Order: sequence, then structure tokens, then C-alpha cells
Amino acid sequence: VDQTATVTTTLEDSWFWDPENNVSSTSSSSKKDDNESPSSGTELTTIPLEAPASESEIIERLRRQLNETVQQLKKQQLENALLNEQLVQVGRENRELNENIEELDRQHEVVLENLVTGKRELQEKCTALEVQAKHNTDEFEAQLGEMQRRFERLEQSYTQSCQENVKLQTETEKLTTELERIVCENVEAVAALDGQLNEMRRERTELNESYKTLQKENEELRLKVVEEPFETVTKVGEDEEVILLRTTIDDLTQRLEDACNERDNLQKLTAELDRSDHIGRLERDIGELQNELRSVIIDNSVQLEAKEKEYDEKLAAMRQENQTLRESITTTENRAAGDEFDTRLHELVRKLFDLDLTQLDELEERLHTLKDADSKLLALEKKMIDSSKEINFLKAENSRIQHDKDTLNADLMQYEKECSSLMKNNDHLIAEIENLKCNKLETINENAEDSIVVLEKQLEESHKINRSLEEEYREINCKLEEALEEKEELLTKVALLEGNQSEQKLHSRELEQALSIARADKDTLERQLEDARLSERQHTEELNAELESVRAQLTTINEDHAALVHKLQQLQQSSTDNLHTWESKLEALQGELKAKEIELEQVRESTVSSQHSDTELEEVRNRLQSELTAAQEQYQMELEKQKQTIDSLAQQKADLVQLVTTKHNESVQYHAEIQRLNQLLNEHNEQASQPCSECVSLREKVQDYERLSDQIQFLREKSDILTTNLMTEQTNQRLALQEKQELLEQKNSLQRDLDRLRQHLMEIEEAHTQETVELQQRYDETRGKLASLEEEVKKSTNALTSASIRANQQAETLQTQYQLLLQQRDELNAKLSSADDRDQKNQASLTNLQCALEQFQMNKERDIELATVNIRKDLERARSREEQLRGDLKLFQQQLNDAKNGLLAAARISDQLEISQVTVASLKNELAKRDEKYAALEHRLQETEASQADKVEKMLVKNLVIGYVVAPNASDKQQIMKLISTVLTMDQAECIKVGLNRSQGGGSGWFNSILGHASGPEGSAGNYNKESLTEAFVKFLEKESAPRATDSSSLLNIVAPVGSQHAAQAAAPLSTASTSAPASSGGNMATEIKPILLPEAMLQQTTFQPARSSSSILKDILSDS
Repeated sequence: VDQTATVTTTLEDSWFWDPENNVSSTSSSSKKDDNESPSSGTELTTIPLEAPASESEIIERLRRQLNETVQQLKKQQLENALLNEQLVQVGRENRELNENIEELDRQHEVVLENLVTGKRELQEKCTALEVQAKHNTDEFEAQLGEMQRRFERLEQSYTQSCQENVKLQTETEKLTTELERIVCENVEAVAALDGQLNEMRRERTELNESYKTLQKENEELRLKVVEEPFETVTKVGEDEEVILLRTTIDDLTQRLEDACNERDNLQKLTAELDRSDHIGRLERDIGELQNELRSVIIDNSVQLEAKEKEYDEKLAAMRQENQTLRESITTTENRAAGDEFDTRLHELVRKLFDLDLTQLDELEERLHTLKDADSKLLALEKKMIDSSKEINFLKAENSRIQHDKDTLNADLMQYEKECSSLMKNNDHLIAEIENLKCNKLETINENAEDSIVVLEKQLEESHKINRSLEEEYREINCKLEEALEEKEELLTKVALLEGNQSEQKLHSRELEQALSIARADKDTLERQLEDARLSERQHTEELNAELESVRAQLTTINEDHAALVHKLQQLQQSSTDNLHTWESKLEALQGELKAKEIELEQVRESTVSSQHSDTELEEVRNRLQSELTAAQEQYQMELEKQKQTIDSLAQQKADLVQLVTTKHNESVQYHAEIQRLNQLLNEHNEQASQPCSECVSLREKVQDYERLSDQIQFLREKSDILTTNLMTEQTNQRLALQEKQELLEQKNSLQRDLDRLRQHLMEIEEAHTQETVELQQRYDETRGKLASLEEEVKKSTNALTSASIRANQQAETLQTQYQLLLQQRDELNAKLSSADDRDQKNQASLTNLQCALEQFQMNKERDIELATVNIRKDLERARSREEQLRGDLKLFQQQLNDAKNGLLAAARISDQLEISQVTVASLKNELAKRDEKYAALEHRLQETEASQADKVEKMLVKNLVIGYVVAPNASDKQQIMKLISTVLTMDQAECIKVGLNRSQGGGSGWFNSILGHASGPEGSAGNYNKESLTEAFVKFLEKESAPRATDSSSLLNIVAPVGSQHAAQAAAPLSTASTSAPASSGGNMATEIKPILLPEAMLQQTTFQPARSSSSILKDILSDS
């Protein structure tokens, strides 16, 4: 028992006899085993013929044979245990397959429910959208009519606005001319300021020239002082004066340097202040002028708008009166006999109330644009409906793809489980085969060899199955990826369609807003018409008052114009006063500049005393030249100014060179004098060494010499002081050069700012001039409009006086016409009320028809549900058949348990096992076919639902209703009503409500006949000529819509005959019909295997014929009748 348990545990996952795809191989192997089984049974008892031996040898042989038989019996028992385990595994697989089928049934039910709900929702949405579309079309038609009326009414106001626009243009032209004049005056003031600045610059250049001349004179004086003979050595007073002069010169040089620095700073500050102040004040003046101009323009625009509104209202009233007068004139023309009077009236009317005929084209164009807009709205609504349908379709596809994805995932999981189990079984089988080969090499026989061959074949088949499953797994993965990509594409499409739908909704909202605005305008126009009707009687008095108001407005406009002119004059005076103040300030600054320039000239005289400045000045010059070249490349507009600065630097260099040469000459002269004094000292010493009678004079000379030596030391000290001063001056010069460079950079930046500000000012001036020109043009246009209005008012007053006389004469005729018009209005109101009643009746009939159609659709859905119920019943029958098959499998197990009695029974059980494998394979094939048929049924269900959704055409129902209404006899009406009831598939209660008794009719609806209650074709053909028209039509529909079965032979009938060990076993033929479960045949299963059958409902595929059109059905009926 323990051994059998271990064998069962190892072979629970065995799979090698699962011949789903290789039935032929298993059948061939079974045939081979059947053919070889008798020989294997005989070989167990065969004894080879040998020479007679002793009894001990015979006993030993018999014992050996007994041992061999015992071993063979043990092997057969093991094989039987293995086969039992295989049977258990086959039963488990069948259970799993049944569970999978139940899950598929559940999923199918869920899908059908979802489809039904989705279909109902789509039908509801379609009906709602159709109602909305109809309502929208009615509203749009009404709105188009209103818009046309509105445009007809707005023609008059448009002509009036055109005339007023012309007048306003004349006034604006006048204003623009005045503004141009103001701008010209401002430009002249700016030009005068520029001239003053140029004069200031010229004066500055003259001061620079005078400064240069003074420098030259100072240098000449210094040269003269240096070149004086050195004979005044003895003159102590003159030397002291020279020393004092030099000290004063040093002080003056320092002061000059300070003054130069201050002058430069002052120049920069003054320039910056002048520019910034001037620019700021100019900008302020311009801003004030612009603000004043804007305020004036705003005031004028407000006044003009108010006047335009008043004129619009007045002109609208005038036009309405003119229209009434024209209508009265036309009526009087028809009645009047005199042609001359008519021509005069025509001329007067044309003179008084001329309208631009050219504006009719514009109005027609506007009507065309409105019609185009209406067509665009309709197209947008259609697009909205189509897009909503597409979105719903895409959502349905998305749900379907999601369902397919889920099913594929489930299949994948099952395949993975099967692959894993197959791999485990494969490993177990390989291990078992190796164990069998190792343990049974000595005691193996032909039957065992055959079984090993079968096992090896099954292993090969299992490998093939494994590979095929792996390939299917890969294909399913590829399909999954493709489905995911399709899903993503569909989601993107859905997003795009939703975005388009949102845009279309926004556009529709905008159009609805525009329609609401148009309706509001319509209401306002109707109110204005009512007000105009009330103001017709008072219009003559209001015209005089309007003329007076127009004159008063003209006077106010003239006063405003004079005030504007006065303001402009005040602005000009303020600008001139500002210019005078600036001129005085500039003169004061010029005086200060002159004083500073004098101080600078004095300071520059002291900057020339430097010995080593030549090299530094050359470096500075080179540096300045490089900077100047860069500046020339960057700023081409500043070439002239840079040239002036270069000339001034060259002059300074020349001055410095001259000062250096003078200092060098002075040092040379000092050196010569020192040498001369040394010679005199040597000579004096030689004379002192000789005896001299003139000792007194020599002593005096010695004193003079000592004095001179003191002076020389003093001069040397002075020269040392001068060298230190030169070094300090050089450092100061370097600092000054650095400051100069910084100042130049600041100057460049200021120049850039100036250029930018000038450009800004030019742009502002250009904009200002343009605004002034436009204002002047508008002013001129308004002036012209006012003049034309005055002329028209004068003409209208003259015409009104003549027209009032005639109007009084024609008042009586107009009153009579007014009464006639009132009568016509009452008649038209009565006609309108009757038309409204008819419209309401038509709407009621439409609602009734819609209800009937909805009821028809509900009946169709009910029929489809009944069909689905029948299909489910067929599935339940298939399940019951599967339960029968399970019972058959149990019987197989009982047969296998009974076959454990011996080796012969074991061989037969092995054969029956192979047969059971074949049956399992056939069952799996049948399951696959069922799945295919199930998918085909689902597809056909969807097709039938799609085809039966809108099967009844509107024309057929319309023709039947018209025939019923037009039918002269009650019998014809009764027959037509029966036709309508059959077409609309009414119930018994509905037929009774209508007045029909369907109990004697031709049965239920055509769709119920599809499900299997129709009579045979022969009986229907026999009684066809005796029936009435309605019954013939019903029979025809039932015959055409009956399902057509397609025979399919997909079942195997496997019979295992009763025989001995030598009987051959073969596959059974195909069976055709069996519905009862073989539960009572338990005792006979040891001799016979029952065939496995399926119900006919699963074998016959119901194919629905496509829906025929109403015209073809009626033609067939008429031809039969």
C-alpha cells in the first residue's frame, strides 16, 4: 500500500498521455499494443523445447518460471497503479476544463448583460440627441427669421450712422489740423532751444581759444625770465624777487590744478544737469500736453458718442416716419388718378427721404453671412453628434479590448501553470524512465519494451507540446502587446475626440451666447419700434426742438473749441516763459564757466614743469589713440568730438614738450654758470696764493664768493624741491589722466543715454504728431458732418412745411387705411392661431409616433433577450451532456478497477486506457469546437442585435399608416392593422387594445419563430394560397427569418467490443444523436465502452439571414397575392 501511495504521489502531475494535439500517434501506439498483446500474453507460459532432463532441472526451471511470473505480476500491478493514477489525473483535468467552461459561461452572461445595458443607453442617447437636434433646428430657423427681420430694421439705422460718421470725420480732421499746428509750434520751440545750445558751445570754443592764447603768453614770459642774463647775481633784491615769483608760480600751479579739477567737475555737473533738466522738463511738458490732449479727445469722444446716440434715435424715428409716409404715399398713388400729382409726390419723397441703394448689397451680404453661420452651426452640431457617437463606439471598443485583455491574461496564467506542470511531469517522467531502465534491464520483456517505446514517444510528443505551448505563449504575448498598443491608440483617439467635443461645446456655447445677444437686440428693437409708433404723432414738434438743440450743441462745440484754443495759447506762453528762464540760467552758468576757465588756464601753466612726462605722455597718447580707434569703430557719430579732444591733447603735449625743453635749457645754463664760477674760484685761489697788494678787494670778493656759494646751495635745495614737486606733479598727472579716462567713459555712457533719449523723444514726437494729425482729421470730419447736418436740417424743415400740408390732406385716407390694416391684422392673428393649433396637433402626432417606435424597439430587445435565454438553455444542455460524459468517465474508472484480476484484464485495461485517452482527446477537440461555436454564436448575436436594432424602416411604417388612413373599407383597415401589428410585433394585450384578436392569427412574432416554434415548409406551402394577405405576410416573414442549420460531424463514437485476449481493439465510428445519460449501465462497462456524445443544439449553428428591406418584402407579398 505504501508503494502504491508513493507511486500515486509521484504520478499525480504526470501528463504524458494528454494527447490533445497528437491523437494519431496515441492511436497508432494503441493499435501496436493491441496487435502485440496476444503474443505478450502467450510468451508468459511458453517453455522452450529442449532435450529431456532430470527432475531436479525441471523443478528448477519451473521455480525460475514461477519467479519470473511473480515478478511479471508485480510489474503489471505497478503498471496498473500507474494507469489508475493516470486516470485520476485525467479526471482532474476534465474537472478543470468543466470549471473553465463554467467561468466562460459566467463571463459570457456578464458580457451579454453589459451589451444589453450599453445598447439601451445608446438608444436613449440617440433618441435624446434626435429630439435635441429637432429642437435646435426649429430654434435656429426661428432665430434666422428674427435675424432677417432685425437686419431689415437695422438698414435705416446703418444709413444714419454712416452719415453721422462722415460728419464726425470732418470734425476730427479739423481737430487734427489744430493739433498739427500746435506740434509745429512745439517743434519750432525745440529748434530755438537747439540754436541757443549751439551758441553756448561756440562761446565755449572761443573761451578755450582765449585760454590757449593766454597759456602761450605765459610761456613766452617764462622764457623771457629764463633767458635774461645771469649778470644780476650781485643784485640780491632781484634774486629775492625771482624766488618770490617762483613761490607764487608754485602756488598758482597748485591753484590751477585744483581749479582744473573743479572746472572739469563743474563742466560735467552742468552738462548733466542741463541735459537731465532740459530733457525732464521737455518730457514733462510733452506729458502735460499729451494728457491735456487726451482729456480733450476723451471729452470730445464722449460728447460725440452722446450726440451720435441722440442722432441715431432721432434718425431712426425719422426713418420710421418716412416709411409710414412712403406706405401711405404708395396707397394714395394707387388710388389717385392724376399722374402729375404722383410724380411730384415721388420727387418730393425722393428728395426728402433718399436712402443709399448701394447699402442693399451690403445687407444682402450680411444675410448671406448669417445663412453661412447657420449652416456652419448645423455642421458643427452634426460633427458633435458624430463625435459623440465615435466616442461611445471607442469606449465600447475600449471595454471590449479590456475584456479581451483580461481573458488573454487569464489564458496566459493557465498556460503558464500548464507549462510549469508539464515541465514538472517531464522531469518526473525522465527520472522514472531512468529508474526503470536501471532496475529492469535484466527482467524486461517485449511488452515492457513496447511500453517503454510508447513512453518515449509520449515524451517526444510532450516535448513537442511543450514547444508548441511556448510558441503559443509567445504569440499570445505578442497579441497582448498589440492589444495594449491598440488600446493606447484608442485612448489617444478618445482623448482627441473629447478635446474636439469640448472645443465644439465651447463653440456651441459661444454661438448660444451670440444668439442670446441677438435675442436681446431683437427685444430692444421691438421696444424701440413700439416707442417709435407712440412718437409718430409728436414727431413734427420734436423736429423743431431738435433743430434748436442741434444749434445749441453747435454753439457748445464752438465754445469748447475756443476753450481748447485758449488752453493751447496758455501752454505756448508757459513754454516761452520756461525758455526765457532757461536762457537766463544758461547765461549765469556761462559766466561761471568763463571764471572757471580762467582759473584753469592759470592751473595749466603749472602742470608743464615735469621732466619725465615725455614718455608717460607718449604712453598716454598711444593709449588714447587706441581708445579713440575703438571709439571710432563703436561710435561713428562722435568722430568730430573725438578729433577735437585729440587736438587738445596734442596741444597739451606740445606745451609739455616746450616746458621740458625750457627746463632743460635752464638746467644747462645753471650748469654753465656753475662751471664758470668754479673757474673763477680756481683763478681766485691762484691769485690768493700770489702776494697781492689788493687784499681788501680780494677779501670782499671772498665774501661775495661765500655769498654766491650760499646762493648756489640755496639754488640746489630749490632744485631738489622742484624735482620733488615734479614727481608729485607727475603722480598727480597720472591720477588726472585716470580721472580723465573715467570721465571719458562717463561721457560715452552719457552720450549713449543722450542718443537713446533723443530717439525716445523723436518717437514720442512722431506719435504725438500722428495723434494730432488724426485728431485734426477727425475734427475736420466732425465739422463737415455738422455742416452737412445743418444743410439737411434746413432742407428737412423746408420739406416738412410742404409735407405737413399734404399730410393733413391725406390724414383721412391714412385713417381709413389704418382701419383696413387693423382688420387685416385681426385676420392674420386668427390664421396664426389656427396654424399654431395645427402645429400642436402635428407635435402630438409626432410624440405618438415616437412612443410607438420606442415600444417597437423595446419589443425587439425583448425578442433578443428571449433568443439569449434560448442560447443559454442550449448551453445548459451542453453542460448536462458534459455531466453525462463525466458519468461515462466514472464508468471507465469502474471498468479499470474490475480489470485488476489478472494479466489479461490488465492488458485489456491498458487498451481501454488508450481508448479513454482518445476519448479525452476527442472531448478536448469538441471543447475547442464548442468554444469556436460559442464565439461564432456571440458574433452572430452581435450581428443580429445590430441588424435587428433598426430593422423596421420608417417608410414601411409610414406607408402602412397612410394605407390604414386612406383605406375605404373596415375590412381593409382590419387587414392593414394586422399588418402593422405583425411588423411592430405587438403583444396579445396590445392587439386587444387596438381592436384585433390575435388568438386565431398566425402565431406569435417572427422572432419567436426563429427560436424553434415554426411549422415545416411543406405545411406552410400547402395552406399558403388559402390565407389572407396579413397571414401570408406573417408566414413569409417567418419563413425568411427561420434559422438554417449547418450539419457538422465532429463527434467520435468509440466502441470497444467484447473479446478475449486475442481480440483486436479499434476506434468506434462517429455517432449522430444521443441525449440520455448512461447511468444505469454500470454492470456492462466491463464488456463495452459507451460512445461519448454531444447534443444537436451545440452541433447545429444557427445562422440568421440578414435583414431584408421593406421594399423587397412588399414586392414578394404583392407577387404572391
